[in-house]
Amino acid sequence: MMSLRGSFTLCNARNIQRMSSCYQSTKSKRAVKAERVARYSGEFPEKLLSKNQKSVSHMYVANSQIAEQINNYLEPHLQQTKCDTVMELNPGPGHFTRHLLDRETQFRKIILMESMEYFMPRLQELHALYPDRVKVRYGDFIALWKLAYMDKMDSGTRLLDMLSDVPRTSFNEDINMLVFGAVGSYAFFKHLINSLIFQMSLYNLGRCEMILAVPPPIFIHLTCSNKIGYLIYRSASVLFQILFEHRFIAKVPRETFLPVQADYNLSKSSKLAKVKSINPEYLYLVKFVPRRNLHEICPVQDLPALWFFIKQNFVSRRNRIIPNMEKWVPGCGPRLIINQNAPERVRPLYEDESVKHLPPFSMQSTTMSTRDYYPGINIYTQFGDLTPSQMLTLFAQFRQWPEYSESSFLASMENTLLKLESVNDEQGIEDGVNLVEEDDLSTEAVDELLEATGGPAPEPPKVRRKTKSTV
Repeated sequence: MMSLRGSFTLCNARNIQRMSSCYQSTKSKRAVKAERVARYSGEFPEKLLSKNQKSVSHMYVANSQIAEQINNYLEPHLQQTKCDTVMELNPGPGHFTRHLLDRETQFRKIILMESMEYFMPRLQELHALYPDRVKVRYGDFIALWKLAYMDKMDSGTRLLDMLSDVPRTSFNEDINMLVFGAVGSYAFFKHLINSLIFQMSLYNLGRCEMILAVPPPIFIHLTCSNKIGYLIYRSASVLFQILFEHRFIAKVPRETFLPVQADYNLSKSSKLAKVKSINPEYLYLVKFVPRRNLHEICPVQDLPALWFFIKQNFVSRRNRIIPNMEKWVPGCGPRLIINQNAPERVRPLYEDESVKHLPPFSMQSTTMSTRDYYPGINIYTQFGDLTPSQMLTLFAQFRQWPEYSESSFLASMENTLLKLESVNDEQGIEDGVNLVEEDDLSTEAVDELLEATGGPAPEPPKVRRKTKSTV
């Protein structure tokens, strides 16, 4: 048996080893930070270099090497577009802007949307060199939802003023603009979904296509299949895939963007470890655009109903289809179980896209159908078992039932929309709806999910504690 003195000696040796390792790690991090500051201090402000940030919504291309690499990745995609108007989000010192300027015959209007005043003098110099071609705007495009909120409060025109250089086209025409940038804000993508559903903001001007570098958790959350589990496969996943065509292009090193992302601390009990641990050293370069035939698969007037149908039924991952539907239309279960209609299967949109090159859990973008029936619905089938196309089909069935117009579904939806109209805080506008989706998860799991996708964590519900009576 080891003596007490021997055990103390062993513990002290381990503690010294840990302290030494920690010291070396801290020393190494300081050296990396000093190197980063020395390399980029001439082009970027100190606040983008001095500290690793936990949640980064605005990112900048750090150097000309990664800008050239991105340009090479985008070459085959840019050759396919006829759009002559582009917008670059947060161009900063202009590393990627130079490649846009080189495409003189293709891009006749370049809108530089910058959210930091530090970079404005340099960008104004570009405008002076190319007065007819380069337009410079000082504004935060990634926080469009804030402008929409403020305009709603005072009937202002901030959003329209910021987008005044964007051409207007009909929704079913070719894209009106290409948008480039690096975005880590989950609220931004939620606003794009709401913009399409409620016919407001950006997509009132036309179908703009976006090519963005985004953190892996956000892209996986939006494009995942239901095989990943209901913690990640949520209503936003279903809505995004119904509304948008999307395509994964490439992985780009996260260290080549500023500010630097702080490392994720993954605990063994983390329910999101399998997502947060996927390629944390990269950003995903992706392309997405609203579907041209969106209003054919779901008429404009039915989009809010589709939105509420999906949000309401994904409140809990344990929601079963038939019991939930019978709350709105009693006795509808047999119609869903005995379905004689032949299914229309969906197909991938991009035939040259290899499934092997997609990120883990991410789905190929497919066509959408209102006849993609789920095979063998029974009393135990859950909403989370359905693909986005099958969810769209279920809504289309529900919409065609004669009881739809008199169902309690419409009253419930109108009540929710009225609450949205009267919401008086920015958080409510950002969330878009007061339906808490993770009611069957712990508060810690919800916080972790939103942290992983760069969104704000909701306040935990207040629990009324019982007090013991004293005699």
